[in-house]
Amino acid sequence: MAQFRPAGLSDEETDSDDYGFYEKPVRRYPAQQQNVRKTLEITLQDSIINGHIQEVEKIINSDLNKNVNMKLDSGWTPLMHACFHAQDKIVELLLNLGADPNLHADSVTPIMAACSNSTANKDTIFNIITMLLEKNCILNIGDKYGQTPLMRAISSGCVNVVKKLLEEKVNIEMRDQQGWTALFWAAHHNQPEILKMLIENGARLTEVDKSNRTALDIAMSHEYQDILEILNQHLKTDDDDDNDEEKSFYSNQFRSWFDYYPGMKKGDKPNYAGEISHLLYGMNCERLTPLIEKSGMDLRTFLLLEEDDMKKLGIDMPYERQRLKVGLRNFHVRGWKLNAVAGLYARKIENFTVLDCLTSLGSHLQQIYILEATLQYILREYKKIQNQIKFEPPDSPLILKLKTTAKKILTNINSIRQEIKIMKSALIKINRNNPPPADLLKEKTSQEIALGYVTEVLVAFSLGFLAYHARNYILNLIKK
Repeated sequence: MAQFRPAGLSDEETDSDDYGFYEKPVRRYPAQQQNVRKTLEITLQDSIINGHIQEVEKIINSDLNKNVNMKLDSGWTPLMHACFHAQDKIVELLLNLGADPNLHADSVTPIMAACSNSTANKDTIFNIITMLLEKNCILNIGDKYGQTPLMRAISSGCVNVVKKLLEEKVNIEMRDQQGWTALFWAAHHNQPEILKMLIENGARLTEVDKSNRTALDIAMSHEYQDILEILNQHLKTDDDDDNDEEKSFYSNQFRSWFDYYPGMKKGDKPNYAGEISHLLYGMNCERLTPLIEKSGMDLRTFLLLEEDDMKKLGIDMPYERQRLKVGLRNFHVRGWKLNAVAGLYARKIENFTVLDCLTSLGSHLQQIYILEATLQYILREYKKIQNQIKFEPPDSPLILKLKTTAKKILTNINSIRQEIKIMKSALIKINRNNPPPADLLKEKTSQEIALGYVTEVLVAFSLGFLAYHARNYILNLIKK
């Protein structure tokens, strides 16, 4: 089976720790020396498993010349054996002697080995995890099957370890080879307490694996009632939230043509901040939504975020900044089809309503807004690599690629210009073929109301006065 180096570790980060990725190199020692070395390795491994800390220290310092990161005959390092067998005192010793917490074998790291132990004392495992974290071990990394330390801790039922990893802002949405996230693992291994913790930390409930199954489907197949109750309760809550009319600004929905011009009712320029949450979701960065929302930034600022800007926002985890940077880059370099740019022209109809023009105009306004941000992004990135491409020949692949990209951007701009002309013609046609709009009935001012009241009083008094004199005149005529 083909094996791959796990995410987060590169060739530069590893030295001789290539077991699990390439064939194990043959150790070429004289027969006597090889037998002595093999005996030492077996003795060291047995001492670690049995918790003989003094013997371990003696072998490493004296017999192995302090080579604490050597690979034993099993392919594992002494630290990996100590972590897997829950020997916390030996783990502490090895780390103090300089053991590398990220040295891996067969794509398994020490923290993975520790999280895999389901029989040892949970407090001991927790102490080992804490020591490894203090030495900056990598958390967001999968083995050759895509299983992360968090997934292994869930399968082992280490609740306190899972809580500790969540406090370290571990990525709970990483997937293994079958497309399972940590939520799937909690459902599959019947861990209701861990499931609640994952949901409280924003785990997605409706994701599907490669077989198009949800975590709810997994729980139903096992008939885990506690898991089913928790999932159904939160899924129902999410549905209620979706039906709530009081949507936050970052989860707005298009209900009328006014929504194509966000901020128009308040007299502000459109900033399209409502699109940020959708982009974050597509980048698997929706956990950052509260930070972005709190900052109050607009879409242009978001699309032009750099490393320092992300740190100022409070995005402390390097893997989250990297994922966000990759997502922004993919957004800016994506291709636009004609139907994404064209509006009225693509519909090929003779008559356009005012609503057609308003919605299409709003859509194009947003496209121009994004194109402007993309141009700024391209210019910024171009300046960063300007010295690198200065000496490129005119026919180099990089120069040709830059020219092709520039042509595509010009095509998009020209398409929008063409749409503007078509829309202008449509509006002129609508103006000619429709009668002028009637004047709107305006609300009366207080002065007009007072004047009307006085007029009514005067008219009533006048009519009363005339009626009185007319009555007297008629009576006089009768008497005569």
